Amino acid sequence: MKKILYISILMLLVTGCQSQKKIVSVNKETNQFSMRKGQYCEIMFRTNASTGFWWQLVNEDEITIVESAGDRYESDAPKGMVGASSNRYWKFHAKERGTQTLKFVYARDNQQEAIRTREVTITVK
Repeated sequence: MKKILYISILMLLVTGCQSQKKIVSVNKETNQFSMRKGQYCEIMFRTNASTGFWWQLVNEDEITIVESAGDRYESDAPKGMVGASSNRYWKFHAKERGTQTLKFVYARDNQQEAIRTREVTITVK
């Protein structure tokens, strides 16, 4: 009986791992990456929202080959530390073939002028 249980659990784990979507990484030197339809990617920026500036995706409405699958912040600073930087992650799901550019700016919410910009080119195969 235990043998059947262990084999069943093993089969579930193998099946679950095969059905999970792969996470691809952005080449930081070229700001480009390619992925296959159905895959997920995560793009990360260092940010410090306590300064009033943070990274923002400014052309999300124009992007058709990927869709946003959420965003999150993670900090490696000690709990309660004020003014520490953190990482902001955007997750995208590839839904159509093609090539497009995501445009990010490091700015305050109500200001037009960004102090930094970054473009990331995505190719979905």
